[in-house]
Amino acid sequence: MEEASLGIQQESKRREMLPMGGSGVERMRVSTSTVHSRWNMYFAIATPLLIVSIVLLSRINWYERAALVVLLGLPTAVFLIFVDPYSSDEVRTPSKSGFRGWCFAALSVVCLVAAAVINPSVMFVQFIVVPQLFIAFTYWPALGIVAFMNCGFIMVAWIQTAGLYGSNFTDTIVESLASVFFSGMIGIANDHLAEVNTHNLQLIERLQSQQEIIGHLSHEEGIAAERQRMAGEMHDTIAQSLTSMLALSRAALGEMGDEQDRDLALKHLRMISVIAKESLDDTRALIANSTPVALQKSGLRDALARTLSNGTDGSGKSFELHVDEDLPVLPLALQVAVLRIVQEAVTNIQKHSDARSFTVNLERNKDVQGVQGIQGVQRGRDELCLRIEDDGIGFESSSISEEQASVTGHGYGFIDMRRRVEELSGSFAFSSAPGRGTRITALFPLEGKTQVQVNGVASS
Repeated sequence: MEEASLGIQQESKRREMLPMGGSGVERMRVSTSTVHSRWNMYFAIATPLLIVSIVLLSRINWYERAALVVLLGLPTAVFLIFVDPYSSDEVRTPSKSGFRGWCFAALSVVCLVAAAVINPSVMFVQFIVVPQLFIAFTYWPALGIVAFMNCGFIMVAWIQTAGLYGSNFTDTIVESLASVFFSGMIGIANDHLAEVNTHNLQLIERLQSQQEIIGHLSHEEGIAAERQRMAGEMHDTIAQSLTSMLALSRAALGEMGDEQDRDLALKHLRMISVIAKESLDDTRALIANSTPVALQKSGLRDALARTLSNGTDGSGKSFELHVDEDLPVLPLALQVAVLRIVQEAVTNIQKHSDARSFTVNLERNKDVQGVQGIQGVQRGRDELCLRIEDDGIGFESSSISEEQASVTGHGYGFIDMRRRVEELSGSFAFSSAPGRGTRITALFPLEGKTQVQVNGVASS
């Protein structure tokens, strides 16, 4: 299950690396909502302060003061209560709030122009209304409403001065032009921020969607890798044991007919029981993802000897096992790889080779120059060399297809062997020819090993 767990961990790490965390869109929405809340707070605080200042500083009657309070406060109240341009992710043209936005715009123009009739200084209230208009509308409609409102201010000033050349009228024109100009600048900045925010939301949503796809693919890749590993382990252990059991049972069946061979048949039946027990233990160990049973009971040398004996007993094949006395203490992963490769090779010999004998050599090779069939090996590197040779019928190695080389259980399993070797930074090769048997060579690096293992006992 390690690969599946690794895939899930990688998926989790990728999600942690996602900008603003795994809920980037939600956090972006919260950030945007915070900005909107600050605007609303500004409107709610600034409007009353500005109204109070204008009313107190104006030399007008009390009913005119009351009218100013209503006319200046009503647009902001309507904006805060009824206008909701933030509710939709899509910017509708021209009003972001539909009909309510147009009602707010009309009310703002009417109220402010009417207030200007009472006191021309209310033009300064635009600094509150203009941001509201650019929030509620897209750029050009908002700018048009601001310009139309300032035309109303100019008209009021013209009527009040009764001419085109009064000082109040000229000041109103200058102030209105400045108001429209700076309103346009504010609107551009506001629209640009809105576009950037919308674009960021779209990017984060797209990125999250891609991360979900990548996470799903990573999870599937982990499952596939685990399935492949399990298939390889089962092929190297259970399939090899079942092959031996099949050969022993056939031999026992053939021996049952003859009275003098019944003792031999009984021996084979006992061996079947032993192999079946080991297969059951291997299956349980495989489920628990622990060390192979053969290595739990003894060292690598004895595990190899038992594997070869069980794999050939009753088949008529002979074998020779040579293990160097000065082997270092091998890491468990390396011992498992060697054992599994030998198990795979024995299964191949039983099924395909028609060999009479084979040899297994495991030796320390401090100078790998001259090792045939291995390319890319560093000269003079300390290596563990595993060689398996048989005298079988052989085959044309160039004719082996990728599918035949990789199918576990029914093919030759060379790709699985190569994978095990390369996972430990080793090198793998096989060679064969019709009538000349087959040779498998695997090299594993042994740098940094100082202890020596003799007969399964480590010494310095």
